[in-house]
Amino acid sequence: MHRQPFSLPTMAWWLLVVSGFFHLSIGLSNTFVNIFLFKVDHSFAAIAWYNLLVFISLPFTFVLAAWMSRKTSTAMALRIGIILHAVFYAVTLMVGEQAAHIPELLGLLTGVAEGFYWLAFDVLSIEYTDKKGHEPFFGIFGVLTSVANVVAPPVAGLLISREDAFFGGLTGYHVVFGISFVLFIAATLLSFRLHSQALPDLRLLSGFRALQRRPWRRILIASSLYGIREGVFMFLIGLLVYVATGSEMKLGEFLLLQGALSFAAFFFAGRFSGRFRWRLLVAGAMGMACAACLFLLPIRPWTIILYGCVTSATLPFFLVPLQGYVYDAMDDIAGHDVPSTTHIVVREWFENAGRIVGTILFISICRHSSPQAVRGLSILSFGLGLVQLATVALVWQVERRVFRRRSGTFAASLGEDEQSESLAKRRARPTS
Repeated sequence: MHRQPFSLPTMAWWLLVVSGFFHLSIGLSNTFVNIFLFKVDHSFAAIAWYNLLVFISLPFTFVLAAWMSRKTSTAMALRIGIILHAVFYAVTLMVGEQAAHIPELLGLLTGVAEGFYWLAFDVLSIEYTDKKGHEPFFGIFGVLTSVANVVAPPVAGLLISREDAFFGGLTGYHVVFGISFVLFIAATLLSFRLHSQALPDLRLLSGFRALQRRPWRRILIASSLYGIREGVFMFLIGLLVYVATGSEMKLGEFLLLQGALSFAAFFFAGRFSGRFRWRLLVAGAMGMACAACLFLLPIRPWTIILYGCVTSATLPFFLVPLQGYVYDAMDDIAGHDVPSTTHIVVREWFENAGRIVGTILFISICRHSSPQAVRGLSILSFGLGLVQLATVALVWQVERRVFRRRSGTFAASLGEDEQSESLAKRRARPTS
């Protein structure tokens, strides 16, 4: 039978356009914010505290953003998130190098901005797509972010290196942050093309009661475990490349290579995940685990670059299917009394809990600069590079018992799963 090509609604395409501008700005500046903090403060601690405050503020901001979406609309929450990102770079431009001495306040502002943006983006991605469109949507989304990561970092690295050489100080960072500010304003204007209804009541207590359903609980724990890795590697690899090379231009070239590999991987993951979801999830997790073995070697520029390349080529094959599992499960357990927004917030709380744990582990190791700290960082990086295998193990239990029953839905199969618990109560009940 001829396979019909997928199609996305107009609003989904506009959401992708807005996210493209958003991620182009993020690609220009996000990694270099961490380098900016490091160059001024000369320590890993400032970067770690900045990111920790981002992760701590995110769960609470998600609730605030949901409340705002209920009073106005989800599209308005998205615009607020983009505007707050613009405010972050405006503050950085006005305060200058002094901004690096207040990483906690910068992290808090970033966390609030990201909370509004990502709550709205997640909700709109569900509102604008159906089950068949989830993985194509996230595949295209991954391609757009990869293109942004191909174009933006080398441009930012070139501008920073050239402007700093000509004018001295950190002039290049101010130029890049200024361009990001303009791009966020453009994304805000484009977001007025998006339309959505006000959200229903959040009903968080009912959302947490849904954790009694074992398959959904396992999906959330799997997301939390992956968050432990993500919380550290979101900033660590770029930082290590800069420390090893001492050049923003080299870092930009490295991010260019990463973006190109991610572009191809996201394209194929989005295209084939619908048919080979489980196989791609396992293949991506195994590729990431193999890359983590490089941290057993002494940290050198070539090992970091090789790790980044292998991870960029394999992470999309893990991440796109994982998003498919999460959103399919979320679609099917959401009811009229408990909207999908509630489950998005609960899921983000779990994932950010993992990110916080990972960042605290990083801070505990890197409080003091010493050879032991470098060795501890290698061991931590190796361990975090394997946590997605635990995520796969948890998803496998749900895949085997629920998702393979393609004739039924996730919600319908929950009844059978819960019926089996009457037998389990006679034995020692597992914790997860």
